[in-house]
Amino acid sequence: MKVKKITVGFIQENCYIVFDEKTKDAVVIDPGTDGEDIVEELEGLNIRAILATHGHIDHVGQVGYLKSLFDVPFYLNFKDRFLTNEELFPSFAKALNAYPCPEPEFDLENIDRLEIGNLKFDVIKTPGHTPGGVSFYSKENNFILVGDTLFAGSVGRIDLPGGDSKMLEKSLNRLMELPEETIVYSGHGVNTTIGKEKKTNPFITGRFKLKW
Repeated sequence: MKVKKITVGFIQENCYIVFDEKTKDAVVIDPGTDGEDIVEELEGLNIRAILATHGHIDHVGQVGYLKSLFDVPFYLNFKDRFLTNEELFPSFAKALNAYPCPEPEFDLENIDRLEIGNLKFDVIKTPGHTPGGVSFYSKENNFILVGDTLFAGSVGRIDLPGGDSKMLEKSLNRLMELPEETIVYSGHGVNTTIGKEKKTNPFITGRFKLKW
């Protein structure tokens, strides 16, 4: 599997296209804004599904646009459906040119393993930043897509609707159990590794507390 990162919008959100080099089957993860740019990066690939790590509008704002072009299913943890309503943060949604988010066809709360063609992920539940946050882990390819749960040197904020510091702490502890060489693809910012965050992230080492 190959991972292509597309940083979109004024908030610099990372959308990911994960694809199989042989079959060209692909999934789009967290299409937040700049839908036309995302579609351009899909040239030559066969999009099979749209996945979301969580329901914030800067991660699902272009799901509706993509589904208007591609007849593919949308996967989201149903616990986050309330967050996809653009009326929750109307000015933010307008600035992102967000499309109304369609209902997801599949509930990631009830899925532990995704197999879409040759693309295979373990679905790890990582709530805290949102109630339904999930991460997509490929042990075979040594990477994990964590959305806004974990960043290089930081972690997801918990002061938005549904945020929970205790849940986030449990989720971070679970991520830290992964092999240290695991590449971490976050929802914003640069890539990192589990090992680096174990050693240097102040929210992991205990120098900073999970509160805002």
